[in-house]
Amino acid sequence: MNILVLMLDTVRPDYLGAGGGKVCQTPTLDKFARQGAFFENAYAEYPITIPTRTALTSGIYTFTNRTWTALKPYDLHIAEVLREHGYRTAAFSDSPFLELFNMHRGFDEFVTFPLKLQPPPSGEEEEVDLLDAAFPFECEPDQTYWRTFVRGFLNYFPKKLGRPVGIELMIDESIAWLERNGKSASPFFLWLDSWQPHEPWLPPEPYRSMYQPKDYRGRFIPMPVGPSVDWMTSEELEHVKALHMGELTYTDVHVGRLLSRLDELGLTEDTFVFIVSDHGSPFGDHGTIRKFGVPVYDELAKTVWIMRKPGLIQPGMRVKALAQTTDFLPTMLDLLGIEVEVRRVWVKTERTEAPKGIDGVSLLPLLTGRSESVREAVYNGAFGVRTSIRRGPWKMIDNRGEKPNELFNVEDDPPERNNRYEDLRALADELHRELWAFQARWSAALAWRDEPTTSGGRDK
Repeated sequence: MNILVLMLDTVRPDYLGAGGGKVCQTPTLDKFARQGAFFENAYAEYPITIPTRTALTSGIYTFTNRTWTALKPYDLHIAEVLREHGYRTAAFSDSPFLELFNMHRGFDEFVTFPLKLQPPPSGEEEEVDLLDAAFPFECEPDQTYWRTFVRGFLNYFPKKLGRPVGIELMIDESIAWLERNGKSASPFFLWLDSWQPHEPWLPPEPYRSMYQPKDYRGRFIPMPVGPSVDWMTSEELEHVKALHMGELTYTDVHVGRLLSRLDELGLTEDTFVFIVSDHGSPFGDHGTIRKFGVPVYDELAKTVWIMRKPGLIQPGMRVKALAQTTDFLPTMLDLLGIEVEVRRVWVKTERTEAPKGIDGVSLLPLLTGRSESVREAVYNGAFGVRTSIRRGPWKMIDNRGEKPNELFNVEDDPPERNNRYEDLRALADELHRELWAFQARWSAALAWRDEPTTSGGRDK
């Protein structure tokens, strides 16, 4: 079968209609969810840009031992594996999915575009007056940086390319590739990596105004600085959310163009399509904005995760089982019946060998109805900052001394407001011990893999 992966950046599942959202219009993604399987509890193991892409392409944990870094030479890459098994491989990216991070490995074609190019608000060649773009600091160097930064994103004019920019251009090029290659004898693996709807939130009209309060007269804030939201009024925060939702609806429109063309080319029945986001985004839910400090509350840690394959996945599936980004690679290998050899690693703490080169588990039993669960817990965090474990309805957060630890029943308390850490201390301690045992086990193994030794008979 063909495989198409569409990565979107900074999308919360609860902002989609399919995820329970009531305001933002996402008809394409909602329809796609009805056609396939929507995972209600999918988590990013390290909810920022490159670590999530590393976990997806290589099936390994990063928050235990890696920061934002390139793939290691010995990491798997799904494109390399599939190319070795006869797939034609291509990637189109306007995100940090770049050669710089070794994401190009295994792709026959790897096409990149400047990050998040967008047309000016009017669609004409004009400078945008950024004096209205709010920035919470008074320092002139900060103001200069801000204006330069936003202008660099915003004022890249379509006439310089003679064609659309941003996700529009990437989708155009991807559709052209499908028209040329979709019906070839060999199956294809196509990875589309969009930075939409990542900030700055500057969608073109009519999306920019679509969700704005009609009486809003506050500051224009397309890229709020954090982590705290205290410098914004409640009206300004709603203005920021409205900009983001406009960006998301704008993105949904162009995702629709891609999926419609897939139908028109007669490729839908033979193509496994996976739409995923790398993480969500805080909008004041716990007093913070954007992903500064990488809080591991669900508004950042949960990801959009939708899979569709006619004849394999029952339409309208709602998967409640826990899943995380490390599980994508083993799921695809299991689905295609591909076995790969992985380098054995040495777990220093236990002095025993552990055959671990893929850290996730296959979700195929969930998709085929053979099982209701494939993992007991999910783990996520930010390297050296904070971590969490979710087992069943319970989620325990180790804040590493920054503030008191937290325990939530996320089924009864989805917003994670009622901290039960003290009144359920025995349960909290049990989960905490399990989290630390996980970190000790995996960080040792992965760190040793990152620094392989040639002595003592251990594997390189």
